[in-house]
Amino acid sequence: MQNSTTGIAPERIWSFYVVIALALLGAAYQLVRLQITGFDAFAERALDNRQQRLTLPAPRGVVYDRNGVLLAQNVPAISVSITPALLPEDAGRLAELYARLSELTGVPISTPPLDAGNATGNRIGDDSPSPGIQELVFLQETNAPYRPVVIAPDLSREKALVLGAELRSLPGVQLEVRALRDYPTGALTAHVVGYMGPITEDQSDYYVNLGFDPARDRIGYAGIENRMQDVMAGRNGYKEVEVDVAGRELRTLGEGQAPVPGQSVVLTIDVRLQAAAEAALANRMKIENQIAQADTNPLRPPQPVTNGVAIAINPQTGEVLAMVSLPTYDNAMFSRFIPAAYYQEMADHPYKPLFNNAISGEYPPGSVFKVAVAAGALQEGVVTADQVIFDPGEIIITNRYFPNDPGKTRRVVCYNRAGHGDVNFIRGIAVSCDVYFYALGGGYEAGGVQDGGLGIDRLHNYATMLGFDQLTGIELPGERKGLMPTRDWKRLNIGENWSTGDTYIASIGQGYVLSTPLQVLMAYTPFINRDGYVRKPTLIREVRDGEGNVLRTASVQNQSQTALTPYVIEQVSLGLRQVMIDGTGKKLAVEGINLAGKSGTAEYCDNVAQAADRCQYGSWPAHAWMVAYAPYEKPEIAVVVFVYSGEEGSTVAGPVAQEIIDAYFALKGMSPAAG
Repeated sequence: MQNSTTGIAPERIWSFYVVIALALLGAAYQLVRLQITGFDAFAERALDNRQQRLTLPAPRGVVYDRNGVLLAQNVPAISVSITPALLPEDAGRLAELYARLSELTGVPISTPPLDAGNATGNRIGDDSPSPGIQELVFLQETNAPYRPVVIAPDLSREKALVLGAELRSLPGVQLEVRALRDYPTGALTAHVVGYMGPITEDQSDYYVNLGFDPARDRIGYAGIENRMQDVMAGRNGYKEVEVDVAGRELRTLGEGQAPVPGQSVVLTIDVRLQAAAEAALANRMKIENQIAQADTNPLRPPQPVTNGVAIAINPQTGEVLAMVSLPTYDNAMFSRFIPAAYYQEMADHPYKPLFNNAISGEYPPGSVFKVAVAAGALQEGVVTADQVIFDPGEIIITNRYFPNDPGKTRRVVCYNRAGHGDVNFIRGIAVSCDVYFYALGGGYEAGGVQDGGLGIDRLHNYATMLGFDQLTGIELPGERKGLMPTRDWKRLNIGENWSTGDTYIASIGQGYVLSTPLQVLMAYTPFINRDGYVRKPTLIREVRDGEGNVLRTASVQNQSQTALTPYVIEQVSLGLRQVMIDGTGKKLAVEGINLAGKSGTAEYCDNVAQAADRCQYGSWPAHAWMVAYAPYEKPEIAVVVFVYSGEEGSTVAGPVAQEIIDAYFALKGMSPAAG
C-alpha cells in the first residue's frame, strides 16, 4: 500500500490571507471612521437620540367683552392616557383593563369596522368611526412605548373620580388635567371670537420653528382667535430630558425655559347689546319669512329672508359695540375638537353660517350709497344745496358707450313712479329721490344739471374717499373690499366699454356697485361726527398681560381725512337728520332722542334669486338697508342693518336699527356702563 499526501495549493492559502487582510483593513477603516473622521457627526447623533427637548405649553390669553364678560377662556379638562410599556403583560388582565376603560370613557376597545351598519361618515350628522383603544396603544407602542397616548381628551368629573379610585388596579393608565378652550357665549359671539383647531401638516414647519408642538397645541382658525393668535398664544417653554432607547424619560438636564403666558384681549363688544341686536334681527327675519310664506302671488315666488347683519359702533372712536351675522354657528362645538359632522353640516349649509356677512358679504348698497353721490356733487359744484330739480317719476336718458356714439334712449325710473316734484339737496336725501340722484350722477339737462353730472370717474373718487372699494382694517380675517367699478374694470371683467347708463345706475348704488355692511357704516362717520374723518373700526379695546396689567388701549381710529368741506359735510348731515323728520325714516323714533340716518332698498339678481325664478323684469327682489345714529347733536351710537331679500329698508331694516339704539340707551343707565 502506498501513502500519499494531498497539500493545500499555495494560491488558495494566499487567497485566504487576502480575505483576512481585507477584513482587518475594513475593520480598521470602520474604527477610524467611527472614532476619528466621523466622531463629531456620530456623537451628535447619539446625543440627539439620548436627549430630547420637550415643549411646555403656555397658557393662552383669554377674551373679554368691554365689561369683563368672558367670551373665550381656558377650562381644566381631565384626559385619560395610557403608557403602553407599563400595561400588564397578561392578556386576560389587559383585556379586562381595556373593557373597563371603554366602559368609563365611551371609547371603543377597537375601531368599529366600516360595514353597512356604521359606514355613515359622509352623511350630515354622522361621524366616521374613531380609533379604538387598542389601535391607539398599538401605534404609540410602535413609536415610543414609554410616552403616554391620550385616549379620552375630556372625561367628566364624575367618571374621573371613579377612574381615579381604580387607578391602582389599572397599570399604565394615567389621569391628567390640561387646559381646553371654552366659549361661554357660544353662537352669540361666534363670528367675532372665532374658534381654534389643530396645526395642520402644511403649517407644521412654521409653528415648530415658533416653539409649538403640532401634536398638542392648537391655533386660531377664525375671528379674534385667528387675528390675535400671536398675541394670545404666548411662548411655549421647554425642558431638556435624557431618554432611553424606548423613549422613557430618565432625568431632566439643565434648567430649561419656563413658558410665557399669552396676553389677554378685551374687546369693544358689549355682549348685552350684542344679544339685543341679535334678538331684534332674528325676530324681524322671522316676521318677514312668515309674511313671505303667506304671499300667494303666482307671479312672484316667495323668497325667504336667509341672512342678516346688524353692526353697532361708537362713531367717535370706531369701536364696534355689536356685530351680528345671521345665521351663525356654535363655536362651543369646537371647544374640545372640531367634529367632522358638525363642521361639514355648517360648511354645506345653503345659508353659510360660517360666513361672516358683516365683513365678507358683498351686496349692492342701493340708496345708502347715495351719501357718496350727494357729497361729491355738492363738493364739485354739480348742484347747489338750494337748487331745485323736478322729479316727474322717470326720465329718458341716452345710453352711449363712447363719445361719438349716437346711443339709444333708455328710461330710468324713480321708486316713486308718481315722482317727488320739486326736490332740493336736503329733501333729495330725505326722500331718497332716485331721479334727483340720477341727475347728480349722470346729468339731467331738463332738471338743470349739465355736462353729464358727476360722472363715473369723479363718483369713483368720492366713493373710495369714503372707504368704498377698500378694506376697513377690522381685526378679523376674511374681510372683503366690495367693488366700486371703473371704466377699466368693466373693460377687463365684462368686455365692454363703460356706458352712460352704467353711471346712472351706479349713482343709486346699483349695477356693479357692491359693498359690505361694515363699509357702509364706516362711510357715514365723516357726516355722523361732522369732522370729515372716516373712522377705522376696531374690535380691540385693551391688551393685558398675564397678571392683568394693561399693555395697550384703543384710541380714536382715524382711517383718513376726506377732502370734503365743512359746508358739504353739514349739508349732508342735515339731509340725514331730515330723513327721520319727514323722509323715508319718519316712522322710526326713540323717545327723547333725535335720530338721523338713511334707508336703502337695493334690487338684486344673484344666483339664488335666479334659481328661485325671482328675477322678473320690473319686479326684482331687493335687500333692505338702514343706517341710523343718535343722538343727532352728539352721536354716541351708529348702526347699520342689512336684511337679505328684506325688500323695504325703512320698514324691515329700520325697526331693527331702532330697537338696537333703544337698547343701547336703556343699557347706558345700567351698571356696568355700556360705554
